[in-house]
Amino acid sequence: MTRTRPVAPGTLPRDMSDRYQDLLADVDLADFPGTMQKTARRMDQWILDYLDYTTPAGDDLPLAGLFSHVSRFNARVTSRIIRDAITTLETREHLTPPLPFCWISMGSDARGEQVIRTDQDNALIYADPPPGQSKTADTYFNALAGLVTQGLDRFGFTFCPGNVMATNPEWRRPLNLWLAGLDQWVGSTDPMAVRKLTILLDFKAVFGDNRLAAMLQTRVFKNFETHGSASHFLARDDQLFAPPKTWFNRIRTRRNGQCRRCFNLKTQAVAHLVNAARLFAVNHGIQVPATLGRLERLWEDRVITGQEYREISRAFVFLTRMKLTAHLTRAQTGPESTLPNNCIDISRLAPEPLKQLGHALDAVTRFQKKAATTYNQAWMNFFN
Repeated sequence: MTRTRPVAPGTLPRDMSDRYQDLLADVDLADFPGTMQKTARRMDQWILDYLDYTTPAGDDLPLAGLFSHVSRFNARVTSRIIRDAITTLETREHLTPPLPFCWISMGSDARGEQVIRTDQDNALIYADPPPGQSKTADTYFNALAGLVTQGLDRFGFTFCPGNVMATNPEWRRPLNLWLAGLDQWVGSTDPMAVRKLTILLDFKAVFGDNRLAAMLQTRVFKNFETHGSASHFLARDDQLFAPPKTWFNRIRTRRNGQCRRCFNLKTQAVAHLVNAARLFAVNHGIQVPATLGRLERLWEDRVITGQEYREISRAFVFLTRMKLTAHLTRAQTGPESTLPNNCIDISRLAPEPLKQLGHALDAVTRFQKKAATTYNQAWMNFFN
């Protein structure tokens, strides 16, 4: 049931704010390691309540505000887990960090859009070790990464099935090897290198020496200034996934068990918006990681028109809200065998939401096509 309370525009309702501050405080308590799963469930309920609020004017609370609050909470949790891991290594192994380091998150968490706890995407950058100290340094950071990823898993950020975590040497390197690896991925036609580059293009510093992350990000933008092929392969990678509608303007669905017309809101819709916004942003020197923030900057820089900005932003907000509500509702009320996912059965949608979904997917298709037209160079396909 939707609840209505007096809410000033752009502010968080008082009771929601108080509960949020309590959640942040819980992360700092001494017994947090033993209560983290309970805290995670309370955060899920807080998110559901946020999505459920309606102001007296009939407006929803802004999605950007939800992103901001959840991102701050997730960073607080991750930082606490890292500090505990450092303390554990110091007391148990008598080891301290041998070099400055920076823990970074990637993907939706880096964009501030990971409202739902999914699998981990993280990495670790550490300062270049002195000659002869490489093995010692990496041994420590490997141990640290193991403790941190285990802690994140206990909280609800499951281990990445693709092993995109700091426990993987490919995602745990000294700065000089990170820069060399980035140069290799940007200039490569290998689809795996393109996927790795896509993952790395959305990252943010979470804990440690932020200067290491800043140096890596600077290298990213310099590479895109000199390697036009990188944009082509990123655009082509997104084109491998079909647009959300068919030639006959029907939403692409499939039968999946009891779901008659199953549509994946993430892979078939939201991902295309994220990919296109990222591609335009990195080519125009826009270092804002959030999709809505990127779209706003692209409009301000006249890369997209005002009409495109409004249509794409509305589509992103609508699709994301629908995805989050469906996902969290299943997580809270569904049986354990019905794990939350990003799919909806559009045969069960009422006429108005179905109509809104159709309009949103039209915007997705147009933006995906705009990115492909701008950056996909057909002649380069002959080289790979």
